Amino acid sequence: MSWLEKDNSVYNLRYSVFKKDAWTEPQSIASDSTWFINWADYPSIIAQNGEPVAAHWLNKVQGGTYAYHVNMALFNENKWEDPFTLHEDNSATEHGFVSMESISDSTFAAVWLDGRQTENRSDHEYMDIDKAMTLRAGIVSNITGTVNEFLVDDAICDCCNTSITQTDRGFMVAYRDRTENEIRDIYTASFIDGVWNEPKPVHNDGWEIAACPVNGPALDAENQTVAVAWFTGADGTPSVKLAISEDLGNSFEEPIILDDKEPAGRVDVVISSQKIWVSWLASHEENNSLEIRSFDFDGAQIDSLAIPGLSGSRSLGFPQISEYKDGLLVAYTDVSGENPVVRTFMLEKGS
Repeated sequence: MSWLEKDNSVYNLRYSVFKKDAWTEPQSIASDSTWFINWADYPSIIAQNGEPVAAHWLNKVQGGTYAYHVNMALFNENKWEDPFTLHEDNSATEHGFVSMESISDSTFAAVWLDGRQTENRSDHEYMDIDKAMTLRAGIVSNITGTVNEFLVDDAICDCCNTSITQTDRGFMVAYRDRTENEIRDIYTASFIDGVWNEPKPVHNDGWEIAACPVNGPALDAENQTVAVAWFTGADGTPSVKLAISEDLGNSFEEPIILDDKEPAGRVDVVISSQKIWVSWLASHEENNSLEIRSFDFDGAQIDSLAIPGLSGSRSLGFPQISEYKDGLLVAYTDVSGENPVVRTFMLEKGS
């Protein structure tokens, strides 16, 4: 797990490894005062066989408030190497909302929002679909840092987080799309045998919104099963949904409505060998809670629990869940005290 710490004007990207039911002593990946720091577009780290592989963060560039590039560092020979830029484009535009997934011992996949088409876009040109944010992906060597870059979608939502997972046939990404009519529903695209297929919707919610809700989907896969969770405001009803596919995402069952009581969203999803876990931030009058539910592969609910008393502010960030042994590891930012604290806990099998 990675997180940011601040010392005066300098940010430090730190990480720790969870082993033997405890976190190891935190280590530093990189630090600087020139990073772009944002509540929704945050750094990340991935591992393979229990060892770090790569980490990313965002570095400001001259040219505008939201002009920043993706810096990435590889972990080789027990140390973090010098950073490099993930993408080939160097325009002074937004590049972020990165998701990464290990493919093998020598490669991993990365997907990101790439603003090269938005360069010099004026405010009145925001509705021009030809100047929309794009979705790009890369196959990265974790030995040399070489990136084989692809265009996945040439018009997507400007600032919703992405999600990526490995499947039995390659890997799949989920993201919030954007059409000429400003419909911003959740789409997936798959990378199979070196080729990206045509993106397609998980479900046609029909959410028309000429702005970005900063609330992207979460995706996971296990064998033939794929699960996608997301937030939508379609028909004026904010809700969180879960859709399940049993054919590697070729088709999805009718979505399960998890929450239609004004949820905040910020979803995550994990598939274990026995369950589909999903989490989201719910609203209860003036209080908020992190809701966690599990389902079987047919969509029948198994368990439900909540962590009450959480802040609904941006500083809470995006809670994360991850499979651990036969249970679940949960992480979130506690902002109830004077200083924010990252808290984790385990849900063990049967709890």
